[in-house]
Amino acid sequence: ENMSKYADEYGVLLERKIIGNDQRLDWMEGMERLRQINLVTDFGYRIAPQKKYAPQPPLDGGNFDINFSETKLQFELLHEAQLVDFFVGLDKNIKGWYQLEGCSLQRSAGDEEGAARSGTSQLRAECSGGWITLKNRNAQP
Repeated sequence: ENMSKYADEYGVLLERKIIGNDQRLDWMEGMERLRQINLVTDFGYRIAPQKKYAPQPPLDGGNFDINFSETKLQFELLHEAQLVDFFVGLDKNIKGWYQLEGCSLQRSAGDEEGAARSGTSQLRAECSGGWITLKNRNAQP
């Protein structure tokens, strides 16, 4: 009864590649696709090796190990809305579950009006978060 009740939800998680192995190559290819559609002026990223996730307060993952690949993102932005657009694009274009922890914004030094007219970045942003994957403890290797 439980299996039939949750089979659809489980299928969606499998399709979105949330359940299974670390999808590092898919994430990197997805980030390059985001670069090509120019949601932000420029960005860079680092994805750390996957490790066990220890949420606070502790969470019972049931039959799943919760894994986390920490990610740091740096952005050059024309305006704040580009940052929101980037994360909407990330959610729509890359399979997986990205957990945003936070961002810091800093206005670039210099002539803001001139920068806006010339289309150069006015803001720098640094964000942290990471990719979450669930590994079924009973899955065959």
